[in-house]
Amino acid sequence: MIYGIWIGGIVVITFVINLLRLMTTPSLNRWLLVGASSLVVIWHGMLFDFYDFHWSVLLLIVTGLVCFQVKGMLTAIVVSWLLVYSQSGTLSFPLLLSYVFFGLGAALLFGYIQQLKRERSERLRMLTASSRQLNVFREVSFTMQDTLDLDRLLQTILTSVTAGHGLGFNRSIIFFADPEKDSIYGVMGTGPMNPEEGYQIWEEITRQHYDLQDLIDEKETDATHDEQLNERVRKMTIPFNDEHAFRRTLDSGRPLHVYASITDDPVLRLLHTELQMDECTIFPLHHQGIPYGLLVIDNVVNKKPITPQKIDGVRPIAEQASLALHQTTLYQRIETLALRDGLTRLKNHRSFEQDLDVLFRECEDEELSLIVMDIDHFKQYNDTNGHLAGNELLTRLASVIRRSVPDEQMAYRFGGEEFVVLLPRFDEVEASHVAERIRTAVLQTRFTHGETQPGGQLTLSFGVASKHTLLHQTGEQLIECADQALYAAKSRGKNQVCRWEGVPL
Repeated sequence: MIYGIWIGGIVVITFVINLLRLMTTPSLNRWLLVGASSLVVIWHGMLFDFYDFHWSVLLLIVTGLVCFQVKGMLTAIVVSWLLVYSQSGTLSFPLLLSYVFFGLGAALLFGYIQQLKRERSERLRMLTASSRQLNVFREVSFTMQDTLDLDRLLQTILTSVTAGHGLGFNRSIIFFADPEKDSIYGVMGTGPMNPEEGYQIWEEITRQHYDLQDLIDEKETDATHDEQLNERVRKMTIPFNDEHAFRRTLDSGRPLHVYASITDDPVLRLLHTELQMDECTIFPLHHQGIPYGLLVIDNVVNKKPITPQKIDGVRPIAEQASLALHQTTLYQRIETLALRDGLTRLKNHRSFEQDLDVLFRECEDEELSLIVMDIDHFKQYNDTNGHLAGNELLTRLASVIRRSVPDEQMAYRFGGEEFVVLLPRFDEVEASHVAERIRTAVLQTRFTHGETQPGGQLTLSFGVASKHTLLHQTGEQLIECADQALYAAKSRGKNQVCRWEGVPL
């Protein structure tokens, strides 16, 4: 019967305490647990006429240790000893000593358990962080391997180290290095300019449930992302050969962890002034001894410290980015060689066909004109002066054409001694004026052995055609009509401009 009452009382006390615990703070919860333990001890003493009361108070000592650590344990020892004295009327110092030894043993056991819990939590944290880094590295590697577009590659690198689904830094910026031009210049950045903007961005990411790939795609398609940051970054130019943090990082090949607000370094002062950077880490982007640039990260919003573990987490991304930049740079050089004429450095026939196809699609409702030009009597010039002189003439002529057209990217060497110019949004009259400007510039230019040509100087003939005069709206038709206009100019005495009017010439 007594045991039933004792157990029932404990159940009631436990239920009431748990109900109160849900409505209070952690600090008050600890006091509730101490109070509940005291009630259980007193309840036990009252039911059993305080028989073995000196052992039941051990519960108070354990509770004091769990709730308030060593101070709570020592207080509970003294209180327990005094409670026993109040019932027995005898101060027993051996009993006090036994309570002390019991408390020390309980403290050692409790400390050991806490240490095991901390070690387990730390292993779990490291495992979670490693798993996250591996997932980010895998996604970034796939994305980098899937593109040779430089802008998308840079956006992938930046997003992977800053996004909530990436490595979690607040901001990252990429600078390119050009030793030949003695320049290190800002290219692209992602992240906020200040904490307020950072919280707004994070709320948007959370609301839209973006993952890493979604963020990369979103930032690639929306030009307004990070607009203010990129505007400042792209204005930053630093001499490559000067002594500063960027140069030291590239020379050492290792990350540099610095505080931009407490240094005399000119680059770090610039970062602090323009971007409000304080603690930051600079990673070199280099491959096989070739410096491609630098990656700079910081936590401008939450001010979290950049630990060595976090730096180690970024290094694989930086190394992968360096390799990807190396491959992309090689690809762009090869593509440039494939789309440029090796002699004149103008775009070549292949590039012309690609651009013509794009312009026909983009200028569906707009005008597009084509100029085709050919050197008069070029075979005679080659036969008289040799092919080396002919190559020199072609190179000089390409420079004249480049200076005479509205956009030098629309000038091409079509083949041999023939050149073409594409003129978006120009009609045949406006295009004829451009052709006439080129013809006049050629007449005013002194070419080596030009006096050996018929008429005593080098001349060109021109054919002009515009899209709106075509019977069939195709690139092939535009070229054919401009060619017919060129043949008409040749047959009418050369050194003149003829344009296609929609009927055979």
